[in-house]
Amino acid sequence: MEILEKKISIPLALHELHGKQSTILDLLLTYTIAVFSVIVALYLASHSFDEIHKFIVLGILVFDLSGGVVSNFTEGTATYYHDKPKARFIFIALHVIQPLVLIWLFTDNIIGIAVVSTYALIATVIINHTKEHPKQRVHGAFLTVVGLTISFLVGEMQPVVHLMLMLLVVKLVMAFAIRWK
Repeated sequence: MEILEKKISIPLALHELHGKQSTILDLLLTYTIAVFSVIVALYLASHSFDEIHKFIVLGILVFDLSGGVVSNFTEGTATYYHDKPKARFIFIALHVIQPLVLIWLFTDNIIGIAVVSTYALIATVIINHTKEHPKQRVHGAFLTVVGLTISFLVGEMQPVVHLMLMLLVVKLVMAFAIRWK
């Protein structure tokens, strides 16, 4: 299995996703969970839309969120963002777009999406600004559990929306905001 642990260079266009180097195993796990999650999400949303373009947008969003959860825990991504405060801020700021797309797709769930995603973004900024790295882990774990719990308290949501929001919380608060390196 040494081949799976082999580090490979990542093309420049994908550095924000995987860093400058990654292992074959990290890439396989990232893309396997992304594809699996897309299949599950599209199944869960099978009766949600009449328009094919909404399924395509949902698939892209799920691919990014679920793959991002795994990728943000990898050494390659952690190393890439470790000492880049501006890149970290841009990454967090760009994640305002995903909840807006979710609201567009699932207008009936606007309150739940707004509450959980706002919480996730605020918690991410708090953890990202915590200077002591060991404290980030405990605070990040705490705020992740709070966010996941809140996702059950904001009213009834479609299962696919709930899945997306839980992925957003884990991706941002736990996987990205904490400096694992």
